[in-house]
Amino acid sequence: MKTPILSIFLFFLALISLVLLASFLDNDNSSNNNFSDNSNFLILNQKAGPNQSLNIFERIEKETSYELTYGWRDYRGDGYSMTFSISKQQLSDADEEFGYYPEELEKYMKESYEKMREEMMIYLEEFARRQIEKSKYPQYILIEKIDARKFKIKISVPSALYKEVKAESEIIKDKLEVEENAYLRKINKEQKKKEKAFLEKRGFRIIGDSIGVDYSLCVRNNRLRVKQVVERMKKIKKKMSLRQLLFLMSAFTQEITYGIPPFRENNKIISGFWAPPKVLANNFGDCDSKGVTFASMWTNFKRYPLILIKIPNHLFLGLAIPSIGRDEIMIKGLSYTLCEVTGPDKIPPGYITNYSRFYLEGGRFRYELIR
Repeated sequence: MKTPILSIFLFFLALISLVLLASFLDNDNSSNNNFSDNSNFLILNQKAGPNQSLNIFERIEKETSYELTYGWRDYRGDGYSMTFSISKQQLSDADEEFGYYPEELEKYMKESYEKMREEMMIYLEEFARRQIEKSKYPQYILIEKIDARKFKIKISVPSALYKEVKAESEIIKDKLEVEENAYLRKINKEQKKKEKAFLEKRGFRIIGDSIGVDYSLCVRNNRLRVKQVVERMKKIKKKMSLRQLLFLMSAFTQEITYGIPPFRENNKIISGFWAPPKVLANNFGDCDSKGVTFASMWTNFKRYPLILIKIPNHLFLGLAIPSIGRDEIMIKGLSYTLCEVTGPDKIPPGYITNYSRFYLEGGRFRYELIR
């Protein structure tokens, strides 16, 4: 026989079970309808821990563009989704202007060198001729042409004057050698300038003895190509604050799939870097590819100075905005809030990894200003 207390306990237990079941079904239905909104940007109802990623990516190819849908979480665990397009022409332009073919550079440098060598031989022959004319025995010292790029100095002299003319010709040869070495140094200097100019036109720059990506140029070239992403993102709220957009954009960039592009792509050297339209179209990039993508988007919103900070095997950012978090750096009297946008860890703006802090505090970094 059941006691009244036991009956009441069983009644409340059954009631609680029904409430939990209804809640579960409601949540399941809401998660299946997260992506229905005509604004192309919405807040997803589903919540999770701040370190969890949503990692939603869909690409639909159209005639002239790719329609891209991204879903990601912010630092509170709220989920978001937006849809935007990258045109095929934007992708083609970004690919065309960045990277170079080694054989193209080799051919360009060889042709340039050969041309300057020919100019040098013309100059040296004229120099030798002037030296002969100024010598004591111009009638006995001759220029013999070997081919279009070579000549030599020889003498044709009576035996009685051989030693004197020989000595005079050797002086001219010594002067010619000095002049040739000076001209070769000039050629070498010009070749370096030409190589630098060639690489700069293709998105690279020479730093010391190494070749690196010209991040500033890449940001300038791609800023307008990713402007629509920022415009979509700004629609989440009216009068979105600087801090809100920064946090949203940073979390979005961190969830782009991490991966290192190849050093060469279709025999073209790209040094493991993809331009922003390609990063977005493929949902793929490493620290510098994603860092430049963030910078290209950010500079469409506000013209705050931004720095890209390069340390061994990594790149992170600094934004000249009111201080957020604990990590910042002062450069030329301006304070920069530091940001890690590489991911996949959700590190809010104003905080960096111990790895980054180690090199920063040790002064082992270089930075590039983006305006």
